[in-house]
Amino acid sequence: MAKKKSEQVKIISNLEIYPKEKYVIVSVNPKIYPMDVVYSASYVFLDKAYLILDGDPEEEIIVELRPKKKDQEIEILGREFNNELLNYAVYKNQARESKNIKEAIVNRALETNSECRDVSHEPKKNFETKSFEEEIEYDEDMSYVDDPLGIAVPWEEKYGKKQK
Repeated sequence: MAKKKSEQVKIISNLEIYPKEKYVIVSVNPKIYPMDVVYSASYVFLDKAYLILDGDPEEEIIVELRPKKKDQEIEILGREFNNELLNYAVYKNQARESKNIKEAIVNRALETNSECRDVSHEPKKNFETKSFEEEIEYDEDMSYVDDPLGIAVPWEEKYGKKQK
């Protein structure tokens, strides 16, 4: 990005502030903040500013921020971008450090779930299967018409008006 530097450029650490033109350039060291961190921080700023990413991802990443609101302070915009870079760098580092723990938790949850369900249709070896006839006691003297509990009696016979 070849920029013509004006007389009123204010340089603060990695920020080049152009107050007259109303934009700020943030120089990012890719050894400290990799490209995915720069993308994440840039994504957060899509509502606040117009962004241009440029430079060499191996040497230096250049981020130009132009505020969408006219009254927005451009130095603050650049400093907030630096904070977002740090935020996503820490997030990425913590995610990398806790990766094994998260994987162990998910694996344990999946193993527990698979132990609860028997996906095979074969009966388990320690469980004897019985047929329906073997499960209930079957009395050969009884037929399906017999009703020892009186359940099959029609309502009219049981509760209807009694005829004289």
